[in-house]
Amino acid sequence: MTRTSRRCLPVLALLLMAAGDPPPAAAPAAAAPPAAGDAGSAVVAQRGDVRLTAAELRALMANADPTLKAQLESSQTALSDYARQRVLNETLLADAHAKGWDQRPEVVQRANDARDAAILQSYVASLVPQDPHFPTDQEVQRAYEVNKARLTLPKRYHLAQIVVTVPAGAPPEVEGAARQKAAELRAQAVKPKADFADLARRTSQEAATAPKGGDVGWVREDQLLPAVRDAVAKTPENGTTEPVRASGGWHVIRVLGIKPAGPMTLEEAKPQLVQALRQARAQQAVRAYVETLLRQEPIQLNEIELGKITAP
Repeated sequence: MTRTSRRCLPVLALLLMAAGDPPPAAAPAAAAPPAAGDAGSAVVAQRGDVRLTAAELRALMANADPTLKAQLESSQTALSDYARQRVLNETLLADAHAKGWDQRPEVVQRANDARDAAILQSYVASLVPQDPHFPTDQEVQRAYEVNKARLTLPKRYHLAQIVVTVPAGAPPEVEGAARQKAAELRAQAVKPKADFADLARRTSQEAATAPKGGDVGWVREDQLLPAVRDAVAKTPENGTTEPVRASGGWHVIRVLGIKPAGPMTLEEAKPQLVQALRQARAQQAVRAYVETLLRQEPIQLNEIELGKITAP
């Protein structure tokens, strides 16, 4: 973040949902336009003086959980929503600091605990260097066969969109004009022989997907905002929804493809299987390391003093 405090907070998913912003990989949404400058300093998301640059976003992705990182790299919508959430988190953090919330004793304790946990987690991970050759394809195949019944995907949609953005806090007349514009674009999109991709490239105000003809990619049903999910569910393949009010403005959505819910293929399941197998091996190695430490010098407990703490 381009701000005095640059702490990397985890995504506050529940809080963000309550505030009305989408969770990661949520419905198609408008992204902040990049600022001028070199590739690293370009602003990808902004609220007031809180900015997230391309370089900062890349750094966050590099250190993200592997599952989240893969999601962000494969979905422009997920990346846009993640950037939006980072800016909102920093906005809330600045508000908390301004009110002295970081000085509350219980907050200080929890912050110290979180810091110690991060140090411990990083140190423990360093005790088990990752083997790039593990697991083998055969080991992944065996894990897939054993867990196949639990490796399922929900219904998925291949979506494209045309977005008419609405600034936050816009007056009713601006909101109404955006809705009318979206309705007009939808009417153009459903005309015989209309080219939705060309229309999106020319008219969509969503910077991330407009150059791609509005193509959002494949999105899981459970990742869509309720309003978008309801509209898409009623729309057949190659159909176009009525304008939908979602994050960032009004969305006209074309359903390019539908995949029913069903089991994952081996290729789809491989990333999470590799991660699970590596985590299991690491946990075994850490347990062995800890057991060796405790054999060398066991932990001594004073049961009498412990009993005094819990005594009525």
